[in-house]
Amino acid sequence: MRKALFIAAAMLLAGSAHADFIPQVISGTNSVILSANNSSLPYSENRAANGPLGALIVDAQNVPYQIQYALNTAVANAVNSQGARFGSGTLTGLPTITLRPSSSGVIYVTLSGLSYRFNASYSGTKAGIINFSCTNTTYYNNITITAQLGSADGALPPNKIGINGNLSTSTDCDSNLTWMLPVLGSILVNKAEGAVDSAIANSIQNGLSSVTQKFFFLRDQNWQVGLQRLIPADKVVGGFAIGQYIQNNLAYLISNSQISMTVGGGADMKPVVGTNEPPRLLGGDAISLTLTSPGLSFSVKLHEEVNVFWKWKCSVANPALNCADPR
Repeated sequence: MRKALFIAAAMLLAGSAHADFIPQVISGTNSVILSANNSSLPYSENRAANGPLGALIVDAQNVPYQIQYALNTAVANAVNSQGARFGSGTLTGLPTITLRPSSSGVIYVTLSGLSYRFNASYSGTKAGIINFSCTNTTYYNNITITAQLGSADGALPPNKIGINGNLSTSTDCDSNLTWMLPVLGSILVNKAEGAVDSAIANSIQNGLSSVTQKFFFLRDQNWQVGLQRLIPADKVVGGFAIGQYIQNNLAYLISNSQISMTVGGGADMKPVVGTNEPPRLLGGDAISLTLTSPGLSFSVKLHEEVNVFWKWKCSVANPALNCADPR
């Protein structure tokens, strides 16, 4: 009896110690390190100013969600058309976009660094007497998406998209009828250029174009693309007016440079589950870009740093739950 009471009391204490923490911004800085000609230049802006660097961080944070939405939309349609029911899909990893020019004027684009997982369910009756219900989880690891775009406008034809990756699946059924689940693994990956399902190709085109267009082709209200906002016209490194050079030679650089850009999330501002208050200084890279061309080579990194205080919440998942502040 005493042992049961002790265990119950311990469980109550453990429950009361639980807490989730939600970050509240105090201040922050968006900073850049630009390196060229064996020299480097740091510059920054106040996060509260909502300036061009902050807008680029938001664009970078949206990249994986745009690609995930495109994949989910296309895969859901493909899964549902085979008689299964799409559940959810999640994209993980840090996307790296590489642009490589060719002598024909076409730019080859590669998107790598991502993995994708989705689940689907299937249920029914066999021969009118056997009921079955199955759930399939499909994993596409180390996905590589290849595409082509025109150097003038960045147009990305859907029939020029190819996809490769490492595929694995697992199936859980309430009977041993796992063979009845439709084969879903071949929906997405290991498709050569021109062989990708048109609906999936169009969705990937939309997701990938949202990245390449915004950073290299699509101009804002000030007639600047993302690269020009990242490196403004007034920036000088090692005596070289690199900002003005980029402003004046953007089309040449896009058409004649190999560009590699890794997109991160910046500072991680998600709620934290646990009993201990997290650190109050958060930071992370949003964009890491290198460009190599016959006329210019440089690298640039955009970093977000945020000072926060942590607002305590008993449970983010269950807002109605009541417990004591553990601090």
